[in-house]
Amino acid sequence: MRPKTFSELFGGWIPEDELSSVFRILGHTAKKTEIEDMIWEVDDDCDMCVNWPEFQTMYNRCRQDKTGYEPRRLFNVVEFLMNDKDDSGTVSIEEAMQILYLRFGKGLLDSHLEDMFGTSDANSTSDLTLTEFLNSLHLSQAKHLRSTAKSHQQKR
Repeated sequence: MRPKTFSELFGGWIPEDELSSVFRILGHTAKKTEIEDMIWEVDDDCDMCVNWPEFQTMYNRCRQDKTGYEPRRLFNVVEFLMNDKDDSGTVSIEEAMQILYLRFGKGLLDSHLEDMFGTSDANSTSDLTLTEFLNSLHLSQAKHLRSTAKSHQQKR
């Protein structure tokens, strides 16, 4: 069973090589520059790693973000790790329901499940790898941002 706390997982801070190792274990391919950018987005003291206060700030800001403009690439990885409850290296539709419910509420849960898994049926056996999970969240966020921008344009 893999460790679940920040300190156990990353030794109290997240440097690029540790995040790269997590990706490798989960079969996710990311360029070094992508990992560096992911860390840079939340690295307030510019030491090229994420410490506990930076991690907490990132997590809380993303959880409270209603606009979709908060950088959330590292947050999405953390959500995947937290919600892979059976340590399978994948997130099932049942596990994703909690993530999406907390982020979007009950009213939008089914549409986001359909965007990610192609179904909102909780009995589905669909599982997403980290790569599929991140791609789905990226597409969902882009869709949300386009919708928000369109809504603002119509108000003018």
